[in-house]
Amino acid sequence: MSKPCVPEFRRLLNDRRGNVAIVAALAMGPICVASLGAIDLARATSAKAQLQDALDAAALGAARTNSTTDAQMTTAGNRYLQQNLRLSEDFVLTSSSFRIGANGKVIADARVDVTPFIAGLVTGGTMAIAAASEVVRADMEVEIALVLDNTGSMGDGSKLQDLKDAAKEFVDKMEEVAAKSVTPNPIKISLVPFASSVRVDGTLYRTAAWMDQTGSSPINNQIFTTASGTQFANRFSLFTTLGVSWRGCVEMRQAPYDVQDTEPTTGATLYTPYFAVDEPDKKTTGYGDDFQNDYLSDGTSSSNWRVRQGSITKYKPTSGLSTTFGPNRGCGLQKLMRLTTNFDSLRTAINNLNADGNTNIPIGMAWGWNTLTPFAPFSDGVAYGTPKHKKIIVLMTDGENTLSQRDTPNDGSYAGAAYIWQGRVLKANGSPLAQGASNAERTAALDSRLALICENIKAKDIEIYTIRVEVDSGTSELLSSCATGDDYFYDVSDSSSLTQVFQSIAGQIAALHLSR
Repeated sequence: MSKPCVPEFRRLLNDRRGNVAIVAALAMGPICVASLGAIDLARATSAKAQLQDALDAAALGAARTNSTTDAQMTTAGNRYLQQNLRLSEDFVLTSSSFRIGANGKVIADARVDVTPFIAGLVTGGTMAIAAASEVVRADMEVEIALVLDNTGSMGDGSKLQDLKDAAKEFVDKMEEVAAKSVTPNPIKISLVPFASSVRVDGTLYRTAAWMDQTGSSPINNQIFTTASGTQFANRFSLFTTLGVSWRGCVEMRQAPYDVQDTEPTTGATLYTPYFAVDEPDKKTTGYGDDFQNDYLSDGTSSSNWRVRQGSITKYKPTSGLSTTFGPNRGCGLQKLMRLTTNFDSLRTAINNLNADGNTNIPIGMAWGWNTLTPFAPFSDGVAYGTPKHKKIIVLMTDGENTLSQRDTPNDGSYAGAAYIWQGRVLKANGSPLAQGASNAERTAALDSRLALICENIKAKDIEIYTIRVEVDSGTSELLSSCATGDDYFYDVSDSSSLTQVFQSIAGQIAALHLSR
């Protein structure tokens, strides 16, 4: 090399003007690698979240099918997974499985492969993203009795319509929950309107074995008393003699069966058809028009009211009788509906509810219980203690228990608890409620029967929800004690809130017994 070139070479070595570009160029490699790595990480994280969400939804969907084998479960699960998984084309679902595990679990796994920007350049391979999910199949079944107050006071304002709206939306919610269950017919609901009595289908159960067909129950003859004692009378025969159909109302059973679920087989355990006796002819016994249900001629000149009222020979064919006049007087409410999965029919029945009569909550609870029992009258309920089954009663009332008073020897109107002088309602101490008892004493006696039947129902592991609506008198203690727990009792000051309350109960039932 010639000497003139040496200074030029040294000058070039000492020249620093291009260093920034060189340094920047050298730094770009690591920066690009880091950036692409961050993108890979973000893509993987996003894909992981999407895969997990889609797999969770697929497992839940598969669990709600009727699949009973791993193959059926995988077919259903993959269908839901494909519907829910939305990833870009460079993500490939490489495997998925759905199987039935122990204790009703659905176990799901899935894997997605992706070629990352950096790892793929280095290894030429893919990155696996996996997810797993487990769902417990909700296989509980519930039987629900809606025991709804249909007394005359429910006709005040908008209470009855508010109840109808709330009860129908309750049925809507239960139908929605049932549609998502893996078991057939997971929810059955009965409807029990009550007032002073409860009404069954008078045509269907006219000859039922659990109805007192022959007058063998000791309470059958009590209303047919005369000066010389009690006469035998078959109530169904008297209906036939009158040419009047039994409408279907039933009376409280003789204690202690009025607060028990003892199967009706014979004697006092049988159910007695409601029969409002013909009361004495007006203005013949010194009581003027106070006898409300005089629908036949007494056929006697006796001034003894018992002779006139208790006679059975006066019952002859007649016409013009109704639920306000005649043997069916006081039986104006709608008939109950047995446990069913026909939710449309339930909504129709609820829409037809009407307000009529006084309040006898114990008889309403008794028939709500009857709709859930595994034996007669209806035998619709599963056996007590059946695994994965729950029985529930929802009671709603707007008033206190009532036995009417009236200034006649009967001391009130005929009702499901009969006349007060018959001693059919027992007080808390076990003695019969006596004629002449005050309104407070009458209410207290029925309250004590309600408290007993609530305890007996809960002893059979039946849950009770209670709703007290716009009640200004008394306290909430009776209904709150009747309920299964504090969260099962609702004190409603305005009937417009009933829909919210019934939805809350529906939510509790779904959460506690149907959802997992």
